[in-house]
Amino acid sequence: MSGCWAMAAEHPDLLLDLQQRLERFEEELAAAQREIERKNQIIDGLTQRLFGKKSERIDPDQYQLELGEDVLGKSEELPPTHCGGEGAPEEEDDEKRNDRKRRKKSALFPRNLPVIVEKIMIPTEVESDPEAYTEIGEEHHDEINSVKAALYWSRKTRKKFKRKDDRSLPPVMVPAPEPSIPGTMVAPDLMAMILVDKYTDHLPHYRQSDRFLRRFGAELSRQTINKWTHAAGSFLEPIGDAIRLELLDTQVLQIDETPMDYLNPGLGKTDRGYLWYYRAVVSGIVYCDWQLGRGHECMFEMLGLDEETRTLDFSGTIQCDGYSAYRALIDRIKGLRLAACLAHIRRKFFEAKKQAPEVTLPILSLIAKLYRIEHWLRETGAPPDCRLLVRRANARPLVAELKEKILTEREKHLPKSKLGEAIGYALNQWEEFVEYLEDGRLEIDNNLIENAIRPAKLGLKNYLFFGSAEAGKTSALFYTLLGNCKVLGIDPELYLAEVLTRMTLSTTSEQAAELTPAKLAPLIRSRQPKPAGDGPADEALRKSDAA
Repeated sequence: MSGCWAMAAEHPDLLLDLQQRLERFEEELAAAQREIERKNQIIDGLTQRLFGKKSERIDPDQYQLELGEDVLGKSEELPPTHCGGEGAPEEEDDEKRNDRKRRKKSALFPRNLPVIVEKIMIPTEVESDPEAYTEIGEEHHDEINSVKAALYWSRKTRKKFKRKDDRSLPPVMVPAPEPSIPGTMVAPDLMAMILVDKYTDHLPHYRQSDRFLRRFGAELSRQTINKWTHAAGSFLEPIGDAIRLELLDTQVLQIDETPMDYLNPGLGKTDRGYLWYYRAVVSGIVYCDWQLGRGHECMFEMLGLDEETRTLDFSGTIQCDGYSAYRALIDRIKGLRLAACLAHIRRKFFEAKKQAPEVTLPILSLIAKLYRIEHWLRETGAPPDCRLLVRRANARPLVAELKEKILTEREKHLPKSKLGEAIGYALNQWEEFVEYLEDGRLEIDNNLIENAIRPAKLGLKNYLFFGSAEAGKTSALFYTLLGNCKVLGIDPELYLAEVLTRMTLSTTSEQAAELTPAKLAPLIRSRQPKPAGDGPADEALRKSDAA
């Protein structure tokens, strides 16, 4: 080797060439190491997604372990406002918090169930000589039980009559009633149970068919249940249209989409469609729309595009993630504004936590402080105007500090690294993110609409795909109806049974508008079981607990 360098020393051009080659090899090695590191980060992220915890929560002690200081600190009290706020609630110590979470025995079981006395037990000595004893009280032994459901034919009998004095006249009888759901032989209560089993409890039709056979000895095939479900969807479609109109009567929408596969007979395999979810931030109304694509044109039908004027029935602010279709919609349709989601920004930094904890943890701690403010606003039930004032006074300085910290790190990390991607995503979304500081109706993130999507994703794990593109449309309708029932806190089975009873083929769009979950919520609540503590069993069970 020394001979090579001696030869190179005698030939300067050769030495220069060797030095250039060495530098090039070092650069290629460094680039290869960076690429390996980037791919390792991707592998770690995928491994975490597949096998690790899904929660993105960070224990506050982790900040001290990683950074050696308490960067999160205790929650700062918010200053009083003219909205009636007294500042943030005082921090609870661990003992008080544990006492508050620890429930008594009486709170562990429902108190609103009826009591059926199955047996009165009297001591043998009292039965043999009842006159020698006087009753001084009683104690109870209670067990929660259930009554097995029944499947039966609900029959309406039409009597046929013939005149006695003129037998030539045709018989008379009441006209045949219309079926509860056109084209089926299923009653509203059973149909409501089938729909809630699938779209709320995520029980596929083939499992329901097996259960009918096992419990009742009744053969209701999967094809029959599918047919009933599609018939009910067509029947209730006017109510879905009415909910859409209710949703458009707002100025702030959250939108998100999620992929759902469906069977496509022409391909001989599943194809991909999308459920588009819309939620009114103020009223909480939810609408689910089925589309075969993911482009911004998929929102035109739902939002009511007028081709001539290039305007929508909706005008206001759309809060969403960073998907490019929403930006394309804003660029194409004037009069709309975008608001971003802090949860998506935070998720990027959380995924980069292992790469550079000394950078990501201070950023995550600032985001945690912003969420602490939002938690206080929710706890106090602050109206939009109050939320706007509190955010401007307390959140705006934290947002400015967060941006400065992100900008400081921008030049220090490769754009394709996990942290570089997080920084790039945050800065690209920043203008839309700070919109929440200027509009008290906006949320800090898009989590409300992601929570609305969760039932569909849970269902997908059970039934894997929709049976057809048409089935996707039907499912979207039922996710709309049941999603609104959840938001309003009403029993979805009671609601669907009531609607299927009231709907007829002659129901107009105006009448259908009176059958939405929002309009029927007071009636359904009045029929629901009362909360624990209000039922007839409460006093008896209280005595039993005391004993």
